[in-house]
Amino acid sequence: MDFQRKVVVITGGGNGIGATTAIKFAKKGAFVVILEKNVKDGLSIEKKINSITRKCLFIHTDISSENSVKNAIDIIYDNYKNIDILINNVGVFNDSGLNASVEEWSHILNVNIIGTFLCTKYSRKLMKEDSNIVNICSISGMVAQENYLLYNTTKAALINMTKCLAMDLGKYNIRVNSVSPGTVWTNNNEYHIRKSHGISKKEADIHPDFGGGNFLQRVAEPSEIANAILFLASAKSSFITGENLVVDGGYTAK
Repeated sequence: MDFQRKVVVITGGGNGIGATTAIKFAKKGAFVVILEKNVKDGLSIEKKINSITRKCLFIHTDISSENSVKNAIDIIYDNYKNIDILINNVGVFNDSGLNASVEEWSHILNVNIIGTFLCTKYSRKLMKEDSNIVNICSISGMVAQENYLLYNTTKAALINMTKCLAMDLGKYNIRVNSVSPGTVWTNNNEYHIRKSHGISKKEADIHPDFGGGNFLQRVAEPSEIANAILFLASAKSSFITGENLVVDGGYTAK
């Protein structure tokens, strides 16, 4: 897969799946733009990529703020003039279930749904034919999970948003797809798994709620999700749009 001189924008690219994906794109020749709210993470991944390829730009961005997103797109235009690939990766988690407050609902909707919409809306202005968008969803948007009411609702909405965007943008030859990972051993997931279950990665590999619930009996590595993202963003998937690529080791195939 060749991304020479492609401009790739990744939201939440400062850590986890986003950071791993950013590094892979950069190593394959892309100019990578990181939209990240956490300044420390954003600067860290920018420095790391630029030490390898000198093709990364970090822009401090809160995707739930329309003005912040518009400012980021203006900076991208000033530097690159266009966007070839948008990876909507930012997402926040919530496990409050029925105890959730209206404020918690507002926050997760503003980031996971409205933030994705805003990034797509304004990135679209810099996209030409053959551009594409990949939304990072989750198998949580496909199943019921205890106390994950807010998170699963937003991820289910994002899967359907992907299909609607694919329909609306298809006439411009812009493809839109999503990737739905199962459990991935990122720093954020490690924190939540240790908090809720008090287990290590080795234990998560065999726990029925995580790796033990899939056919491969382990949790995924961020690089395995990044590989799926790069495939959907590449010319190798040129006739794929409106699809949700599930990368869960067979968890939802049961």
